[in-house]
Amino acid sequence: MQILKKNRKTFKITDLGAGSKQMSHTRSVAQLAKNASSKGLYGEILWKIARHYKPALMLELGTSIGTGSIHLKAGNPESHLITVEGCDAILSRALQQFDYWDLSGITTICSPFEEFVELPAIGKYDLIFLDGNHSKQATLLYLDKLFNHSHSQTIFILDDIRWSDDMWDLWQQLVSDERFHVSIDLGRMGLLWRREEQTKEHFILRPKIFKNRLF
Repeated sequence: MQILKKNRKTFKITDLGAGSKQMSHTRSVAQLAKNASSKGLYGEILWKIARHYKPALMLELGTSIGTGSIHLKAGNPESHLITVEGCDAILSRALQQFDYWDLSGITTICSPFEEFVELPAIGKYDLIFLDGNHSKQATLLYLDKLFNHSHSQTIFILDDIRWSDDMWDLWQQLVSDERFHVSIDLGRMGLLWRREEQTKEHFILRPKIFKNRLF
């Protein structure tokens, strides 16, 4: 990550989602690394989730430069990760990252998310990480489509639930959604499980507590 933060090479971004409140359409690798939500504490949380639950098949919508992908794969090297990015310029940087860390078992797809979620899945996902197009309408669409490709123990991870009033409204709606029986508010990220056999529960945890005490 420190190497990426020093990389000032710029390239044009094809932003198919809600865009960024912090960056223009011409960005550097360093800017993407600095603003990556899957770094530091939240990257460690992704790693610990993957290490603890050992999801065999994972899906990530929003590869960016691959930081989240790397943490998820490091947590469970035996898993297979499908990661989807709408911008081929960004995805090419992620592929360089995967090669640098000699990662295998990663399928990269360059596609708009709304087109990808319409495709047949290769199986039921054990973990779904939504880290792109931070709008209520789009995220709800992805969840509705991907719900059919999940099972009772699938972990849904939503990034940037406080990114906007729109996303916060969505998170509150999902907490009350009868399809999800367990929800955890981690500040920047939100976790959801179906777990039909469990009484509906909602938790609000400080990330440091989640990181240090639950796994």
